[in-house]
Amino acid sequence: MKTSLDRLKFSSGSKIYSKGEKANLAYYVHSGKVNIYSPGGLLLGQIGEGEIFGERGPSLDQERSVTAEAATNCILFPISEKQLKDKIGKADPVIKAILRSLLIRLNDMNLKGEDFWRNLNVMTSLKDE
Repeated sequence: MKTSLDRLKFSSGSKIYSKGEKANLAYYVHSGKVNIYSPGGLLLGQIGEGEIFGERGPSLDQERSVTAEAATNCILFPISEKQLKDKIGKADPVIKAILRSLLIRLNDMNLKGEDFWRNLNVMTSLKDE
């Protein structure tokens, strides 16, 4: 990882963050793609140019719940926890409530996806015997 003027460069396959780490940054994808993985390694999604990821942890004061890895060479712009909270703090109360609900639902969906994937693997392994 190289930094320049608040720009972070990650080469393909590089870890950006791992589950359980302190979440003090979100990221804006300037170029490239980022894969998001569940704790068990399930690919939950891919984030591309113009999108933001990693906002759940800093917004809700929680650790990382997933792992982010560069799918391609990418350039990311970090968004500090303070910047994120300042922006959210200035938002209309209804927008704040919507955002909080969506972030909580995102976390729930990630957990459910992981659970489904784990159960599917168990069922598949029993079928092969």
